[in-house]
Amino acid sequence: MLQFEVHDLKGIAREGAVRAHLLGRDDQPIAGSVSVVGSRIVCKPVESVVAALCLEYDAAPIGRLMLQTCLLPERAEPYRLNLELARHRIKQYIAKGEEWLLFDPVSGGDSFKIWERARTLFVHAMNERDPSVAEVKARESLVAGLEATERLAMMQAEGALQRRYASKPASSTLVGVRIDPRDDPTAVGGLAREFDVMAVDLPWRVIEPSPGQYDFSMVDRWMALAAQSRRPIVAGPLLRFDDAWLPDWMQRFKGDYKGIVDRTYSFMEQVVHRYRAVATLWNLGSSLHLNAWHPFSDSERIDLTRRAALLVRQSRRGARTLVELGDPFGEAWGASNGSATAWQFLERLLQEGVHLDAVGMQLCLGGADGSVRDLMQVSAMLDRFMRYECKVMLSALGAPSASVGGGWWRKPWTIAVQDAWATSVATIALSKPFMETLVWERLSERADDPRGSCAMIDAARQPRPVARKLLSIRNRLRKPLQSPAAPSREEKDPSDTTATGAAAV
Repeated sequence: MLQFEVHDLKGIAREGAVRAHLLGRDDQPIAGSVSVVGSRIVCKPVESVVAALCLEYDAAPIGRLMLQTCLLPERAEPYRLNLELARHRIKQYIAKGEEWLLFDPVSGGDSFKIWERARTLFVHAMNERDPSVAEVKARESLVAGLEATERLAMMQAEGALQRRYASKPASSTLVGVRIDPRDDPTAVGGLAREFDVMAVDLPWRVIEPSPGQYDFSMVDRWMALAAQSRRPIVAGPLLRFDDAWLPDWMQRFKGDYKGIVDRTYSFMEQVVHRYRAVATLWNLGSSLHLNAWHPFSDSERIDLTRRAALLVRQSRRGARTLVELGDPFGEAWGASNGSATAWQFLERLLQEGVHLDAVGMQLCLGGADGSVRDLMQVSAMLDRFMRYECKVMLSALGAPSASVGGGWWRKPWTIAVQDAWATSVATIALSKPFMETLVWERLSERADDPRGSCAMIDAARQPRPVARKLLSIRNRLRKPLQSPAAPSREEKDPSDTTATGAAAV
């Protein structure tokens, strides 16, 4: 059992206790329980192993973020939570700084100075005998460590972006937008045409509201618009299993794998046959590893994906495919029987020889129930793709433009914070050598959508600034960047939403 002493519970998001979870080696989630008992957080891994605690923590002014400790052995004496969160962040700066060749006072710049301050505060907290004073110093160390790692992540991204596009322009499919076919193209199609790629959803409940009765009218409008605009089309997903996507009549097949396969294959046949001539890239499946609707086994997930891939390839020679992964940080792992992490599912697909032209990754943070990760965590997560030889698309990138509870970054969510976050994350993502395309998660706000404030177009049909920001990034990268710009050494207010280089591109 692991225990963490917390003298000031203000930083702990107690209502988000369900989101707290345990991690093992390589930051893989492990089974166990986390609960708050008085002034202690009690963690009980199912197996007696070294483990880390990951939980939502109010680390203002950096944000209300999911943070973690280092791997810790079980012991009777409780650990001090703030101290262990700070220890992990200090170690992460060292690890990523050495990996990126930025761990020294010269190349690290201001980030290195802030990290040294975090380390000094950490030592003071370790030696402080008064628990309440030690907790305050440890929290100050954590905040400084977060600031240092975010600055380091942006410094590395800005330099890598300059090197990647110094002598060659970005591809013609750099930035896209995801489209709900229920949106009216006559009202919002103008902005969609400005993007390089249109990712058109194929919601089963819209296309086949009754068994065997297909209605493609809504999807047809967008496919025609994309084709007329000569925009590449990402069609799909073909496979997605949750209540928001499936028609109500599919509930009768819940628990019947053979029935699910038969009905799913019939649906996919109709869709693939209809759009085989216009789809540029097929999204075979989205978040299948989460088992949000049915407890698929590992082999069943692979079987469904393989069936979809074969159907697409048989429909048109040279058809291209991707599989979309969700929950990149593993927070939803274990919520459903038989679920797997995104990385476990990707490795299994590659081991089974399922051919993919690209891998999609969802990165939608914030919102009423959504957790938030800092920029270093985003960069480190994307770096995990370095071990796989595959092209990557951020197939659903998004954050809210209004605060409705949940996590936040730098300041509670506003249009300006959304704009700054999108710029910073786009800079990080596009600096990675394997990253091909960024797709914003939704085009137009809908009244029935709990994440509507993430959309590029608001309820009044006015574009939010994030749309123009992504287009400006795309326009700048359409030609070589030539000589790299020198990184700023100027100190900035940590509470400023632009402090991490949000205006870097």
